[in-house]
Amino acid sequence: MINLLPPEEKRQLRAARSNSLLLRYNIFLIGAVLFLGLAVGITYVYLSTTKTNAESIIGENRAKVTSFASVQTEADVFRGNLTTAKQILDNEVVYTKVMLAIAALMPSGTVLDKLSLDSQTFGTQTTLAARATSYDNALKLKEAFQSSPLFSDVHFLSITSGGLSPYSLTVSLNVTIKKDAAK
Repeated sequence: MINLLPPEEKRQLRAARSNSLLLRYNIFLIGAVLFLGLAVGITYVYLSTTKTNAESIIGENRAKVTSFASVQTEADVFRGNLTTAKQILDNEVVYTKVMLAIAALMPSGTVLDKLSLDSQTFGTQTTLAARATSYDNALKLKEAFQSSPLFSDVHFLSITSGGLSPYSLTVSLNVTIKKDAAK
């Protein structure tokens, strides 16, 4: 096909096509800007509503927290009491444990006549009074105490005869009960 249009008209046709293309681009651009503006507006409204709801929930929670302030105070007092009780129990001396350990060490033919335990007894020299049926049993008692991890520095103070039968010997032992014996 032969193009017989004059050059001026050709230029006008090309300019018209360019103008219509530019008009379409401008309409598309305006539509995109309107869409973005609408999206930003909707997002702003959504975030504002969410913020208002969150602030309302925070206010309700603060009101609840103030109503639980007395419970929090009681919990703090209870926690302090538990800490104090734990410290007391950690420093507690269990005398029954020591007495049972001493009783387990006693050989047959011997009995304790006098045993006094208190917090000052541990780590210091203490006198134990026992009764025995024979000298051999008295020696066994001393050996049992010496070999025990509960005692240190075990020695006789005296062994005297005369007393109730069958435990006719009175034995006095000087011992040091170790501090960690009651732990």
